[in-house]
Amino acid sequence: AHMYALNAQLDYILEEEGLERRFARHDEMARMVQAWAKKYFDIYPEEGYWSKTLTCVVNTRGISVKGLIDRLVNDYNMRIANGYGDLKEKTFRIAHMGDLTPADVAGLLHALNEILELG
Repeated sequence: AHMYALNAQLDYILEEEGLERRFARHDEMARMVQAWAKKYFDIYPEEGYWSKTLTCVVNTRGISVKGLIDRLVNDYNMRIANGYGDLKEKTFRIAHMGDLTPADVAGLLHALNEILELG
């Protein structure tokens, strides 16, 4: 079953969307999240090492990351992730890859702004 699912997804990626468009979409979403993170928080690691698929946001505002995640899940049916290990509650991670769209990312950023009372 997993091989059939993988085959179907690869067909979609390669034949319908195409790799160049997919990578461009990931890049657009990364720029959206990174601009938001720079405006309201900070980004880890330093610029030049940022990912096109995930942004690690530094919790410069001292918010409860767990509380933020809970609100996103319960109120908006959206999910982000806490930092790992020593970075838990000090960072949170926002993915911008796969089949997400720029509209999905815009919706997430809007929800974050509402929850955190930003912008």
